[in-house]
Amino acid sequence: MFIKNLILVGAAGLMASQVSVSVAPLSQGTPVRLQASSIEGGWHSGRMHLDDQKCWMVKLDKPTRDNYTMLALIVVTQLQTSKGGTWTPVALGPVLKAQPAVCSEYAAD
Repeated sequence: MFIKNLILVGAAGLMASQVSVSVAPLSQGTPVRLQASSIEGGWHSGRMHLDDQKCWMVKLDKPTRDNYTMLALIVVTQLQTSKGGTWTPVALGPVLKAQPAVCSEYAAD
């Protein structure tokens, strides 16, 4: 079954940089911001959500231009969490690998 308002196109990745990268586990409701090539450019804010299949999603604070309200991590190119007013990049590779296989099979609805 496909999930409404979900984009899964492309591969996720985080470019290495000279800033610290969080490898801590994500938790339900964690405030985040993200960028994804399959939606309009810029940072989009939201909160982490673990769905019924144990796949990490981001519930967006505002719908995208194409009315997407939730994104799977597989389409996210950059993800950051907020700690004390500072944004910290999240290493997406380990998070994606730890998810069940079904998480990489989502498709756009």
